[in-house]
Amino acid sequence: MNLLRYLAGLLVFLLATTVTFAQNYEAGDIHIQSPWARALPPTSPNGAVYLVLTNHGAHSDKLLRASADVAERVEVHSHILEDGMMKMRRVESVMLPPHEDVLFAPGGKHIMLMGLKQPLAAGDQFALLLEFDQAGQTLVEVVVQMADAEGAEQIHHNHATSASKPAQHQHSQAGSATNSNQGPVKQFELHIQRGKVMIDTQTIRVSQGDQVELSWSSDKPVMLHLHGYNLHAEVTPHVPAVMQFKAHASGRFPVESHGHSSHGSLIYLEVHPK
Repeated sequence: MNLLRYLAGLLVFLLATTVTFAQNYEAGDIHIQSPWARALPPTSPNGAVYLVLTNHGAHSDKLLRASADVAERVEVHSHILEDGMMKMRRVESVMLPPHEDVLFAPGGKHIMLMGLKQPLAAGDQFALLLEFDQAGQTLVEVVVQMADAEGAEQIHHNHATSASKPAQHQHSQAGSATNSNQGPVKQFELHIQRGKVMIDTQTIRVSQGDQVELSWSSDKPVMLHLHGYNLHAEVTPHVPAVMQFKAHASGRFPVESHGHSSHGSLIYLEVHPK
């Protein structure tokens, strides 16, 4: 009898674990798949939520806004290329066309958590309220995951035709996500504090031909310039930015800061020939 109770308890535990990594929610005609956030260092001021929204209805809907107690402010953001710079912009709403998937993923649309009130640690969960124009409000649970977490991979493999891609997080080393069209992506989370990048080494090393993503945040406004690739990013305390590129040229390239009171090399990108 004790063995049966043990097995029953184990089954409940396994089922609960499976549900945690395969969350699906419904709000009217809107299907919400696998809301997740990447685990971040305790010093990170901002985070983001990623998910997939599918409109099964006959008419368009809109995601209007989101809210969560874990952050001071929650906004819907999208990266856009403007004047040669990758900039993150708040959008008033996101259109959800009928019978289409809309992917929220690193490097594209995402729900920004600004002014985190607590660290996003792997295994944690928090509530997120989503408000739609037609479907109304619904509450979902967001799972905080490390690199290669099942929820992130599930979003990628089920929606590989979307323009954006999921990503992973590492503090001082490259993460690795897969872009079905371009191959693996080397990803780096880079936080600037008091004029210095908070990583263990001041050199990022990749191989020629790699797809690279540099995600920047900063405690002060700063303009960044990756020499050699001529990429710029404008970063403020509440508006991070992402540099995305293919490492086509080999060599050692500085990333310089151009702030109100500082100018100089922050880190170096080394691209090693294959």
